[in-house]
Amino acid sequence: MVSLRIVVTIVIVIMMVLTTAFLTVGESVPAKVSGGSLIVGTVETESITNMNPLTASGLAGDILSLTYADSLIYLFNNGSYIPWLAQNWSIQNGGKTLKFNLVHNAYWMNGTTKAMPITSQDVLFTFEVLKANSSLDINGVDPFIKNISTPNNYTIIFNLTQPNVMMFDFIGSQTIIPYAWHNYVSNLSEMGSYTNMKIGEQLQAGPMLLTSVSTNEINLVSDPIFFKAKPNFSTEAIVLYESSSSEIEALETGAIDATYVDPNSAFSALSNYSGVKAVAFADPFNLNLWFDDNVAPYNNTNFRIGLAYAINKTQILQKAEDGLGGKVSMGGLPWTLTNYYNSSIPYYGYNITEANKYFMKAGLHIGSNGYWEYSNGTVVKINMIDLNLADWDAAMTLMEDTLSNDHFQVNFAITPTSVWAQDIFGEQNFTVASFFNFGPLLGNPWYDLWAEYDSVGYWNFEHYNNPQLNQLLNESEVMSYNSPQFNTTIKEIQGIAAAQMPVIPIMGAEVYYAYLYNKVGGFYPDQQILSPLDSLYGYSVTNQTSVKQSSSNILLYSIVGITLLVIVVVAIAAVYLLKRRKLK
Repeated sequence: MVSLRIVVTIVIVIMMVLTTAFLTVGESVPAKVSGGSLIVGTVETESITNMNPLTASGLAGDILSLTYADSLIYLFNNGSYIPWLAQNWSIQNGGKTLKFNLVHNAYWMNGTTKAMPITSQDVLFTFEVLKANSSLDINGVDPFIKNISTPNNYTIIFNLTQPNVMMFDFIGSQTIIPYAWHNYVSNLSEMGSYTNMKIGEQLQAGPMLLTSVSTNEINLVSDPIFFKAKPNFSTEAIVLYESSSSEIEALETGAIDATYVDPNSAFSALSNYSGVKAVAFADPFNLNLWFDDNVAPYNNTNFRIGLAYAINKTQILQKAEDGLGGKVSMGGLPWTLTNYYNSSIPYYGYNITEANKYFMKAGLHIGSNGYWEYSNGTVVKINMIDLNLADWDAAMTLMEDTLSNDHFQVNFAITPTSVWAQDIFGEQNFTVASFFNFGPLLGNPWYDLWAEYDSVGYWNFEHYNNPQLNQLLNESEVMSYNSPQFNTTIKEIQGIAAAQMPVIPIMGAEVYYAYLYNKVGGFYPDQQILSPLDSLYGYSVTNQTSVKQSSSNILLYSIVGITLLVIVVVAIAAVYLLKRRKLK
């Protein structure tokens, strides 16, 4: 008969093995791909000569998005945001005080060596540089900043002259530069000319670190102490190609792992290529058809709503832009987050029957010649001009065909850039309908609405001016962002704008990336992403959250499992002792 000592020993061994297994699993962090290299292709014909995050653009800007910690908050493409260098914040004093508390584990890297922590001194220095260089202050925050204080190394407080709904977005999303740069540029007013090309002086702080730049390749290595997560790849090379055809060929042959894809050329072909996966994510901008609001028939609200119904937006998305059909926005409004929409606003989908009802409400009728006419018999003529851009031209041609089939006399002309620009940007109201690419910078509804509809807005090319709407925009500017009062006012503004139909949204553009199956797992279009190739670097919020939940759950399971094992041991021992006693 097996002795109690043997039984207990066996059970204890099982407990130790299972406990070790539980704790090992509890300590592990699900990873995608560690080590290895990533090769990304891109079309670039000019050498990189500037790596200053305040002034760089194009490919240099893309590289800097990987090599700098970036900003206090991280703005998603859809306009929402999450903590980044600031772990939390508070808005006080009726919106006039913004307080940010920084993370304690973000560091500047000198090459691949830890140099110093990122502190409030770096943030203060950044805004002092903006104050000394108005051309670098692209969002115009300095006039709103009364003073800045740094109570300690990880707290920074902005006191504003007045509350403004955009200041949190603008201040929070400002790229932060290192205070140590004052060693290289003593005069702050000259910081804009600092190219930061010397390796070792860059003091980077992103998931990847730049190691070399040449005319045909840029090389990076992973930042081992990046405060969000360790990148999935230990090295990365960005290879420069002179043409998109050679770039796509490199992707198909496996010479590169990932690349941006032009939706009007390569995407359709790559979609049918078995070795390549193509994915899309929404870019926050619309393409709009603009009119002169001060001349007939465009000054008639019913006519404009009729045009909104008469243009087949889904067809343009699918045929001209390789995009996804569906609603661009509610009514004629620009891109804003769904939770800011006024739910009572109608969407003017493609419907010729409805379009014709509104054309007749506008006082038009179809004459004996088969064209829409004014009451005096004058034929309505729609003239459209555009630049020589393939996707825009395709969209305009589709609109021309649709409107021509609906009894309009339409003329579409491709014009030189100077003619088109003069028509759009000229002091006088432009004389014809023009196709224009409108791209709001943020998902903040106040900024997007102000840009299009305010009499002095950035994109108010139609000189649209509604006194009631302007008054509401002015009132909402000084309200606390996202407060109940702010949201109510924004929805009232949307109602006025959509009813007047000042613009017609054409499309919600999609940007495509393609990559090889065997190197990258991929991501989904509806996932909140930190970068277009987020799946390559592995520091998405979704991943971090799931890892934390997973580890916590596993630890809980470990504790429960060990407890159950102890109970089992005690039960076995009790049964064994009871049997021994009965035998005696």
